[in-house]
Amino acid sequence: MAVKYFTVGSVAAFVHHRGPTTLPGRPPAPASGSTVLCLHDVALNGNAFAGVLDALAERHRPIAVDLPAHGRSGGLDSFGSITEMAAYAKELADRLELVAPVLLGDGLGAAVALEAAATWPSWPAALVLCGGASATPAPSADAIEQVRLITAGRARRQFDNTGYAPDTPREIFMQAFGEWMKTDPRATLGDLRALAAWPGTERVGAVTAPVTVVVGEHEPAEGHAAAEALAAAVANGRVTTLAGAGRRGVFEQPAGLATIVVGVAEGRPA
Repeated sequence: MAVKYFTVGSVAAFVHHRGPTTLPGRPPAPASGSTVLCLHDVALNGNAFAGVLDALAERHRPIAVDLPAHGRSGGLDSFGSITEMAAYAKELADRLELVAPVLLGDGLGAAVALEAAATWPSWPAALVLCGGASATPAPSADAIEQVRLITAGRARRQFDNTGYAPDTPREIFMQAFGEWMKTDPRATLGDLRALAAWPGTERVGAVTAPVTVVVGEHEPAEGHAAAEALAAAVANGRVTTLAGAGRRGVFEQPAGLATIVVGVAEGRPA
């Protein structure tokens, strides 16, 4: 696995990629096919996409980033808004010379991708959104309060093992747990507050790039309904199902998710 640091503003960004490395300060080497920029979920980091990056590497140029205060990027606290996260992702992409990327957004990253596409409509070639992507992804007040108590030292930190397919093997949970442990709860709290404040229903109408909303086969009915509503709210949206997955498709079915991304990148969506 190839990794690099880049400075975006005053924050060090940790970037995961595939293919040959390059000199310090230079973007990852170009490759045939499309560039895919991966944006992670709440409390995770770019390495959550490791299996997806591996599956994409043969024909495309996959890159994932740890958002500030996540994984190995700099900072102690998450950005306070989805708008700031989108601006950071766009500035990093410019720093990496990424032109017309496919944005792959998981959960929180789906909101970041949508905000970026609404702000810079001509920038992304397409969006692929998963992990419970929705125009109204606001977490509950109870969920935010629970994490606030953890940051105050008044509650125990507990791994969320919900949202997976019924037959998910233990090693998938172990992989997800390992990535989750890399991010401080203060950043998780910032993520949740940013999602709660994001006016998604007002923003998604400005998205003109094609949007593919991926919903796991084992997601509940409300997850499927949210995916359909999001696809209907953008100018060019569609829904596709990821077989064998719940909401955590980046961990559960990375090769299947990569196949969907390849279809979008190559103009032949499933």
